[in-house]
Amino acid sequence: MTKHGPKRQLKRIAAPRLFPIPRKIGGKFAIKPSPGPHPADKCIPLGIIIRDILGYARTLREVKLILNQRIVKVDGRVITDYKFPVGLMDVLEIERTKEYYRILPFRRRLVLHRITPEEAKYKIVRIIGKRYVKNANIQLNLEDGRNILFKVNSNEERRKILDTYFVRDSLVISLPDQKILKHLRLKEGMYALIIAGRHMGEHGIIKKITKMFGPRASTATIETPTGEEIITALDYVLVIGEDKPEITLPALEEVREIMRRVMILP
Repeated sequence: MTKHGPKRQLKRIAAPRLFPIPRKIGGKFAIKPSPGPHPADKCIPLGIIIRDILGYARTLREVKLILNQRIVKVDGRVITDYKFPVGLMDVLEIERTKEYYRILPFRRRLVLHRITPEEAKYKIVRIIGKRYVKNANIQLNLEDGRNILFKVNSNEERRKILDTYFVRDSLVISLPDQKILKHLRLKEGMYALIIAGRHMGEHGIIKKITKMFGPRASTATIETPTGEEIITALDYVLVIGEDKPEITLPALEEVREIMRRVMILP
C-alpha cells in the first residue's frame, strides 16, 4: 500500500483548538486551511470567519459568493480563497461594511478584535530569522511568511543592520507595502503579549528575561496590569510596545459576545 497524500478534509472534532467553532453541532466537517503564511494549528480559515464568526453567510456557497465580489482583504490584499489561513496580528478588512478586525490571542483562542481604519494601516510581526542573500544583502524573515530585504553597499552598513535587528524582536510595518515604521527590541521593560501556552492572551511589562542554554527553554517574567507576575517561555512572548502597546487589545465582554455568536458559550 502507498500513501495517497495528505487528507483534504478536516472533521470538527479534530479541528485545532484555536478554531472558534462548536465541535459536536453544526455539521461533521470543518474548513481545512490551505497552505499559506500561517500553520494550520495557528490560524483560522477565512471561510469560518465570514460564516461562523461574523455571520455574513449561512453556507459555504454564500461564503464563496461574498469572496468572489473581491470585497474582503487580509493585510491590504484581496483574498478570494475561503480556505486562506488568517493568523495572529493579521488585519481583516470588509470594504462593503467598512469593518476592520485584527486577529489576536485571548484565553488560548484566536479572536477578532474590532479596530479603527487608522490602526488597520499597520501590524506587528516578529523576526524569526536573518540571513545573507544574493550580493551579500541581508534579509529578515518574519513570522507571517514575509521577508524584508535590505540592500547594502558597504560593510559598515551591513554591520549596522546586523547589530540592530535580532531574532525575536518585533517590527511595526505598514500595510500592504510592509515598510518598517518602528523597531521593538525584546528586552526588559518592554510591553509584551503572550501568544501561546496556558497564559495565551495575557499581556504586560517584561520584568525579567532568563536566558537558558541546553534542553531547557529561556523564560520571561511578565507583570500584568493587575500586578500578577507570569513566567512563560521566551518563544511565547511577542513585543507589542515600549511602555504601552502599539495596538488595542480585546476586552472580555467583546470576546464573550463572539463566543456566544458561534455557540461556544451559553
